[in-house]
Amino acid sequence: MAKNHRRLKRLKSEKAKVKLKAKKSINQLPKGLNVTDTSFKVKKILIREQLQHRDETEILSTRKLNIKDLLTRLRHHNSSVREEALRQLKDILLRYPPKVLRSQLSVLLRGIAALSIDKEKDVRRDSLHALKLILGPISNELLTPYREILISYLSCAMTHIDSRIKEDSLLFLDVLLENCGSVLAKDSYKILPNFLSMICTLHDEIKPGGRLTTTLNSKSTNIKWRIKVLKRMADVFTSIVNYEKLCTSARLNALSTMVNEAKRYTKYVPIYSGSSTQICKIDLDRDLCSEKSYAEETLSIEEFVKYVDLLMPLMFDIWLEVYPDERIENDTETIISSEASALLISIVKILESIIEYIDMLDRDDYDVQRIKYWFKNTFHNAYMKNFLSRFPYGKMKEFVNESKKRQEDFSRMTFTEGCLEPNLALSRIHIWFTSLNNHNKQLPKLTKDYCISIMNYLNDAIENWCDSSVLLQLTKLLRTLFLKASSVWYANCINLSHTLQLIVEVSSRLSKKELQSQLFLIIGDIMLECNLNELHREEIFKNFVTTLPSLLLRPSIDDATIRLIGRIALRFKEWVRKELVMKHEAIIENAKKIDIIDSRDDKESRLIIYNLFYFMDSQVYY
Repeated sequence: MAKNHRRLKRLKSEKAKVKLKAKKSINQLPKGLNVTDTSFKVKKILIREQLQHRDETEILSTRKLNIKDLLTRLRHHNSSVREEALRQLKDILLRYPPKVLRSQLSVLLRGIAALSIDKEKDVRRDSLHALKLILGPISNELLTPYREILISYLSCAMTHIDSRIKEDSLLFLDVLLENCGSVLAKDSYKILPNFLSMICTLHDEIKPGGRLTTTLNSKSTNIKWRIKVLKRMADVFTSIVNYEKLCTSARLNALSTMVNEAKRYTKYVPIYSGSSTQICKIDLDRDLCSEKSYAEETLSIEEFVKYVDLLMPLMFDIWLEVYPDERIENDTETIISSEASALLISIVKILESIIEYIDMLDRDDYDVQRIKYWFKNTFHNAYMKNFLSRFPYGKMKEFVNESKKRQEDFSRMTFTEGCLEPNLALSRIHIWFTSLNNHNKQLPKLTKDYCISIMNYLNDAIENWCDSSVLLQLTKLLRTLFLKASSVWYANCINLSHTLQLIVEVSSRLSKKELQSQLFLIIGDIMLECNLNELHREEIFKNFVTTLPSLLLRPSIDDATIRLIGRIALRFKEWVRKELVMKHEAIIENAKKIDIIDSRDDKESRLIIYNLFYFMDSQVYY
């Protein structure tokens, strides 16, 4: 036991000593590190695009990227990369002229238009800005081959399941309407049905019609959303009408050119015809296929009738949603909200475009009169019930800064303002409906009462005219009233003499030359229309004709006015003869120095003035 005790004591003392570690050899490697590891990976060295060699004539952005690289980045999964690529593309579009980019037009339109249905809002808005830069300087003829690209992506956006993309599709449509309205009009039959799907649910063929829908998942209210949709729909209808007018003008110009050409015509006499013999000219060198561009149909009549039949009840229902429950009168006007006013403007714009389009349907492959009477018989009564029962309208005035209202702002009158333009448009639409009435058939009492109400409003507007911004609307109304509906109104004992008197007085009293010339041209067209016998019997016309020579003594005169005076003087020479004789020398002397406005041939215009006196001295000036 003693030996073991000493041993333990010695071990304990040994453990208490400080032990020094032995130095390792420098050349000795730890275990396992003297083996070569072959599991490493190789990474390629990539040269950045900015450092690659580029052709000096190649179109590059500020970061040395070409259009192909940028279009590839537009499809990148990262939205930041797509936004940066759009910014680089906009920089190229701003720096280079359209002629340089013409070869890249197809890929640019396809790549940028595809981003109109992007899930990111900023990307969609930037793509529309880039698209505007492309379409702005390019003509509609150059864009025609690529219209399918634009229309396809527009239709996808308008019918998208995402409500945010659907809402931004209206901005896409604004860009197209602003920069290529005629291109859009050609494919209007593809776009118009998409508007209906935005505001209503269509039934099937067994139960036709539509039902208005709500937008519960949208930040805007139903009314604001429908205002946006109807405003764009009105713009599309306007582009269709303008394109039809352009095509009609082009056809007339082509026909006039063909008739005036005298080279290489073959003449023939139709000896077997039962009608009177006449010389007909055929140009054997004329390419008949060249007229196909004018005959290209934008909207077939069957599709137009079907679309209008669906649209009209929907507009009536939309108007009923904002129609005031009780009549709030300000003197004689029904006060409506600003939202109702915006809806009313868009609705009447659509209605005016519809009747203008119907009036332009002069083709031979369908019965235009049948369409007019269908439209009148189907919707005139509903139109009067919805829009004319509380005519005219006034808009409630909006205050921008409510905190700075003065005490006098709280009077009743300061909260309202007039709606002259939509009121005149509503009047014109009703007048157009009445012009389709049979002359031998009396108007219904309610229709006649609305005619009298409209005439009183019109007389008051003309007598107190002060708004030149709606002059075009006034002239449209007066032409519809006098040139189309006057015979029907006179047959129903509605006299227009007071309205004529006011027009003559205003045209001579007001200092604004534009209003004077427009009213004067309307009066001249009435006088030259041979079927308006009731109007021609008015004494005001004879008094007006006698004042025409005095217009030729003014310092300046419109070329259209000179030509109109020449035609009126030939037809009503007995009324104007005395005045021409009295002012013969003064007119001839003034014709040498008078300033003729908007004249295509100054010499020809002055010769028209000289030849007014042909029946006096039998002299023809040329």
